[in-house]
Amino acid sequence: MALVQPVRAWAADYRCAQVDLVAQVETSGTVTIVDQRVFEFADEEGAYPTDDAALEDAQEKDAGEKTADGDKAESPVGQGDTPADNAAATSLASTAPQRQTLKWLYDGFDEDAEITIKRVRMAAADAEGNVVGKWRKLKSTTFVLSWRGGGGPETEAWSFDKYRSTLYAFIENTEPRVVFEVTYTVKHAVVAFDDAADFSWGYAPRDYPVDLHNVSAEVILPVPADDKVVPSDNVRAWGHGPANGTVDIEKDGTVTFADPEVPSASYALGRVMFPVEWLANMPDEERYAHQGSLQYEYTTRYEEGWVDSNSYQKMTRDGLAGALLALAALALLGGVLAFLRWGRQRPPQFTADESRDIPDPSLPPAVMGRLWRWNHVSSDDVVATLADMALRGVVALRADDSEEAAVVFEPWREPLRTEEESEEANLQEADDVEEHAPATPEAALTLAHRDAMDEATLRLLTYVAQGGNRLTAEQLDHFAQKSPGAFLRAVDGWQQVLTAQVEPYRFFDLRSRRAQRVMLVGAGVLALAGLVALFALNVPTGLLSLAAAVALGVLANYTMRRSPTGNEITAHAKALRNWMAAGGAYEEGLTSAEVDELVPYGLLFGVLGDLPATPLGAFVGQCSELSEEALRRSSRRAEVSGSSGDAPADKAVEPHWRPFWRRPAAPREEPIDDDF
Repeated sequence: MALVQPVRAWAADYRCAQVDLVAQVETSGTVTIVDQRVFEFADEEGAYPTDDAALEDAQEKDAGEKTADGDKAESPVGQGDTPADNAAATSLASTAPQRQTLKWLYDGFDEDAEITIKRVRMAAADAEGNVVGKWRKLKSTTFVLSWRGGGGPETEAWSFDKYRSTLYAFIENTEPRVVFEVTYTVKHAVVAFDDAADFSWGYAPRDYPVDLHNVSAEVILPVPADDKVVPSDNVRAWGHGPANGTVDIEKDGTVTFADPEVPSASYALGRVMFPVEWLANMPDEERYAHQGSLQYEYTTRYEEGWVDSNSYQKMTRDGLAGALLALAALALLGGVLAFLRWGRQRPPQFTADESRDIPDPSLPPAVMGRLWRWNHVSSDDVVATLADMALRGVVALRADDSEEAAVVFEPWREPLRTEEESEEANLQEADDVEEHAPATPEAALTLAHRDAMDEATLRLLTYVAQGGNRLTAEQLDHFAQKSPGAFLRAVDGWQQVLTAQVEPYRFFDLRSRRAQRVMLVGAGVLALAGLVALFALNVPTGLLSLAAAVALGVLANYTMRRSPTGNEITAHAKALRNWMAAGGAYEEGLTSAEVDELVPYGLLFGVLGDLPATPLGAFVGQCSELSEEALRRSSRRAEVSGSSGDAPADKAVEPHWRPFWRRPAAPREEPIDDDF
């Protein structure tokens, strides 16, 4: 096959607007090929010539340029018949790339084929691809191996790398639209068999740098004067490549392969078989090299099988693409229906825009934060719990001798137990909770959850403070950087305790959560199928599937809804948030103690800065920033250092850490209401 592949060494971007190839098969078996291609080069701004307006403007400009003594400047290609010819031959040279390298790859012929380059020339072209002015012939030069990686001669020339069957053309000051012509011969290109001659030609390569447009490849057969062409009988032709390509056999012995477009990732190949008797001047050595082989019947069956196989594969791909698109449509429809059925929020009974009342004082602030954020994890939950504990006197917030803010607490001392002793202790504690449980489930939740969160927070503080009774910002930063893996695991353990405390409230509709999980799994499967379709089927199907997966994922994100109780609490929370954001605390003149009660919720709702300044509010704001920064640093250091990211010196600390104890809590009995 003859693969023509221009690529750039120092070149600007270009595109191939037209390809005209003519292969003349001679009676000796040698094929002479004339390859004409119209290239359009981008200017410095990346614009391509689209019509002849720019060309005409440049011709007028060139025609008006004079030398110092009044004569017209000499054309670099010599004098033409008219000034317009000379102007056209040099048009737009000043705006085109200054130096370029084009490369042609000739490969795919029979292994004994010999390629000889006869002529390489170029000329300016108009919008239809017609030559404007005179041809500019390039001179040949000896090839230098270093040119394979770039560079070239100092002047315009072409050179042939015979070891790689590659032609290089080194040009400069070219026009934005040029027609390039290469004439070459290929000996031993036609293979002779007992009953037929076979000529295969890859006239458009696979993985071409740019798409090829308006491709035409003609094969002219050496038809004897006393014989005639019978299409599909003594002359047979097959084409392989784009599905919209055509093959035409004329009675004068011309076989034309045409492709409106050959994408860069595709290819185009033509194969022609004709009577071997037409190769009257082929040397006997070549004529009888494949004696004893009949090709008409065998090749016809082979090509038809290839066509049938390609057709079957195309039908299979089209069927799979259709099935995937149908599946995507059904999944998207199912997602819409699931959203309409379970995703729409119920309207709450509380409709006030602003309110200064705390939504539910019995809820631990961290549980309120999870309800507010759809159960998403946040470091603010830890800080809000710390502020709540400070308000209840469980911990103290004060400054040490250096005026550095610190959390002072009673260190958590967990007795060392064996695994059996721990299990027995947990069972006994569960029995104690059940025996002394409050009268109502809500009271049980409040007591159990506040106890569990206080315990988890004290254990976290004790662990980070290395067993001390005070934790400062410097200690937090030091521990997070020195033992990032241990710090992340400790915070994750705290969040697991919080998750266990949130579940019994059933703030989120169970069926909507199940629908969300199904939709997320469906979106993931659809996205994976779309990625496979991009490579195995076609790009449009893959992109449509990926778009459907994204849409389904977005629907899934909004499908989970809150329970009626959770929705009511959230409505009150929104009203409190709006009241704080509107400066209600300033308008009503709240005392510092009253403001401090709102501080945990201001942090959770993102309006802490809208509350009047208090020592607790300042401490909580600083603590929130420090915790987020510590988590970010720990995550980065853990990723860089490995899975654990801990310094060896701190390994002795971690065995004293125990998994967080989860106190059993009575579940809140609330029926699942699926009405809208």
